[in-house]
Amino acid sequence: MNPKRLAAVLRVRELQERGARGEMARRSQAHRIALAAEEHTWTQLHQLSTERGDAARLRVMTAVRDAGMLAAERQRDTTAAADEALTGARAEWTIAARRVEALERLGERLREAEQAEDDRRQILEVDDLVLARRGRGDRP
Repeated sequence: MNPKRLAAVLRVRELQERGARGEMARRSQAHRIALAAEEHTWTQLHQLSTERGDAARLRVMTAVRDAGMLAAERQRDTTAAADEALTGARAEWTIAARRVEALERLGERLREAEQAEDDRRQILEVDDLVLARRGRGDRP
């Protein structure tokens, strides 16, 4: 592969990986916020007073608790959606990071092959010089 082409593709893949990493960070933050909100909702729900009182107060407390349970369930759904989004973003980042890693390894192999070819050429040049000297009858 052409080294210039490889460098261009690597730059694009690195940009994609950085974008995926940023998206994963954003999704991770959204997930943490959703978890904290869910925990807060459950904490508030558990702190509701369970004092005994008249029937009207009991109905109000039951209605408040039911509304709190609905809010907690909705928050759980939000947290689950945030978790799924984070999982997807993590998978996208993993794919992008692997692509970058593969291209970096390919670049390294190309550089090693280039170096080996340069070494081989230098050895051939020395061999040619030795053979040329011998052919002229020169002694080293």
